[in-house]
Amino acid sequence: MSKEILDQFRNDIDEVARFASTFALSMDRKPADGGWTASQCLAHLADAEISLALRMRMMLTADDYNFISWDEDAFAVIKEDRDPRTSVDTFNSLRKGNLEILDSLDESNLSRTGIRLNGEKITIIEYVAMMSRHVRAHLEQAVKAAQG
Repeated sequence: MSKEILDQFRNDIDEVARFASTFALSMDRKPADGGWTASQCLAHLADAEISLALRMRMMLTADDYNFISWDEDAFAVIKEDRDPRTSVDTFNSLRKGNLEILDSLDESNLSRTGIRLNGEKITIIEYVAMMSRHVRAHLEQAVKAAQG
């Protein structure tokens, strides 16, 4: 199971790049529902990968690390017109660095836990799977935004 999860986590790099090249000209189109632009979605994915990188490392070095929260909507408006290429590059670099670590871990390390904000324990491999689903959900959101 870990192999499939890590393969999907790795594949997210290609999915983000494919999205960015397909919708390069409509990144800043404001969606009708007032939600995030495609560019903001990509910036969020970069921010989330920063969070994942920290949390995963803390889970590896501290027993039952308690996740800290961050306000994704507040982050999204720090600079609403972040360069989508920079967001994609940031996501890619962080994801590759995370994969380098993940690929070196055995099952016991992939089973190390952290404690989510809701108080539930989550293993590293469960967290990686959740964050891969997170990427796909925000890419769907970005497609809708870019298409208007």
